[in-house]
Amino acid sequence: MVSILAYSKTEQAIASLEITARDLIARLSGDDWEIKRISSLRVLKEYLSGKPLIHLLIYDICEKAALDFLAEIRKRYPQTRLMVLADVSVSPMEYIRPDLQVGALLLKPWTKQQACDVLYGFLEEYCEAVRKKTGQGKDFYVVGTRDGILNIPYEQIYFFEAREKKIYVCIGKEEYGFYSSIEKLLEELPSYYVRCHRGFVVNTKKIRRIVLSRNIIYLSDGFDVPLSRSYKAALKEMGK
Repeated sequence: MVSILAYSKTEQAIASLEITARDLIARLSGDDWEIKRISSLRVLKEYLSGKPLIHLLIYDICEKAALDFLAEIRKRYPQTRLMVLADVSVSPMEYIRPDLQVGALLLKPWTKQQACDVLYGFLEEYCEAVRKKTGQGKDFYVVGTRDGILNIPYEQIYFFEAREKKIYVCIGKEEYGFYSSIEKLLEELPSYYVRCHRGFVVNTKKIRRIVLSRNIIYLSDGFDVPLSRSYKAALKEMGK
């Protein structure tokens, strides 16, 4: 499944773009695609607080507050591909910046053909990049779900948990279950993923603090995972 987030204060603009995008997606890919439309900056901030999975972002920067917030989004989602909606009131110097990594630009007012051309290039580039990155060990972990194949960027994963005869990957308020084992995970994951408990593998880049006396590893954004005695040695230096 591919997740697209589209934000614009103008509901009609993103509604029309969604129609065009779905038509193009049917031609480009056989995967399941999910498009989330949001037209309120407040709702957008609430939605992103849950750390949802986002592969592609279509984002309207014509509102000053939205442009300011984009820099924060890019810090949270550096690998998400970005398409910007803008108009002549916004200087290109405001958004053509290395930290924002704009991959596509659609200027208002646009024609249906212009929207189709820009969207097609944006979506095709993503599909081509995914085709080149087959299997584990690239930029994302591949999970097979009931809805299809899900590519989860390693940077968005907090931990994996084994329970109920399945493995669950936690990316914030969302989690996805699949059939595997901790042993197989450790063979597939980058070296900065470490087993910290019989049923947990943690992304060490998300570790904020380790409290050895309480057998807890505190992660960013308020998450925590258990630390068992058997795996303390491997993580002891991080707790100092």
